[in-house]
Amino acid sequence: MPKIDIVSRNSTTFTKSKELDEEALRQTLQRFVDSEIIVYLVSGGSGEANALTWDEIKRIYEIGVEVCKGKIPVYANIPEVKNAREAISYARLAIECKVDMVNFYGPASLHGFRPTDAELVAYFDEVLSTIQFPTVLAPNPTQGYTPKPKIIADMCHKYSQVKAVNLVGLSGDAYFLELRELVNPDIDLAVPLPGSMNMLTLGATGLICNLSNIIPKTVRQYVDLFEAGDLAGAGKVYADLERFNRYVEHWSGARWQKMAMRVLKLPGGEGGLRLPMLMPPDDEVQRFAEGLPKLGIPELNELARAAGLH
Repeated sequence: MPKIDIVSRNSTTFTKSKELDEEALRQTLQRFVDSEIIVYLVSGGSGEANALTWDEIKRIYEIGVEVCKGKIPVYANIPEVKNAREAISYARLAIECKVDMVNFYGPASLHGFRPTDAELVAYFDEVLSTIQFPTVLAPNPTQGYTPKPKIIADMCHKYSQVKAVNLVGLSGDAYFLELRELVNPDIDLAVPLPGSMNMLTLGATGLICNLSNIIPKTVRQYVDLFEAGDLAGAGKVYADLERFNRYVEHWSGARWQKMAMRVLKLPGGEGGLRLPMLMPPDDEVQRFAEGLPKLGIPELNELARAAGLH
C-alpha cells in the first residue's frame, strides 16, 4: 500500500487590526510540520484567499516555503478566479515563491456562470498548456458545479504535470470510484474525511482534512493507525473526527476555524476573520466553546484545558 498523505488548507492568521500576522502564521505552519501534514497555502475557504491582497498572498507563499520546505511538501492554492488568465498569474506567483505544487479549480461560478464541458476543457487546456509545473486538480463542488470525472481524467492523461486530484467536498464513493477507474495508477487521489475509511481501503492515497488546523495530532493518529492495519483503532479515531466535523459544519468555511482558534487560544486566534466575513456574536462563540469539551476528543480536551475552558 502506498503511503497515505494528509493534506489540509491552512487558516490565514490576522492581527487584531486585521493585518497579516506573520509570526502567528509561522507558528500555525509549524504545527503542520510537527504532525507531517502537507499544507495548502491561500485556500479560498480556510485561507480567506479572496480577502487577501496580491502582496499578502505572495508573503504567505514565502513564509510557507520558509517554514515548511524540506520538512513537508508545501503546496499552493490560489484564490477563486474568473478565467484562465487569472489562474495563470496566481500560479506563476506561487512558482516564483518556490512552492512544490499548485492546485487548480475550475473558474468560479460567478453570477450564475456554470461552464459547459467544452468551456471547462478550454479553461484547463489554457492553464495547463501554460503552467508546466507539478499540478493538482480539484473538482470542488463549492465552485458552484462539479466537473465530470471524465473531464478531470482526460486532463490527467493529457498533461503529465498533473500529479494528483483532490476530491474535497465529494464525500461519496461514486465519484472516487469512477475517477479511479479512469486515471492511471500513478495519479494520487486524496479524499475528504467523510467516508474516508472506505475510500482509503479502495485505494485512495491521501486524506484532505481541515480539522488539521485545530487537532493535527488526532488526524495524524487516524492515518497512522489505518496504515498500521489497526482498523478498530482507526475507526475509533475516525468517529472522533467525524463527531467534531458534524459539530462545526453549522459554521461554514473559515468561521468555525477562527472561532476554535480564538477560544482555544491558538496562534492568530485573536485576529479572527477578515471582511466580508464577520465573527459570530460573543454569545454564539461562547456556546461553541462550551460544546468543544463535550465532544470527548483527547487532543481537543488538552487544548481546552490549556485555554482554561475546563
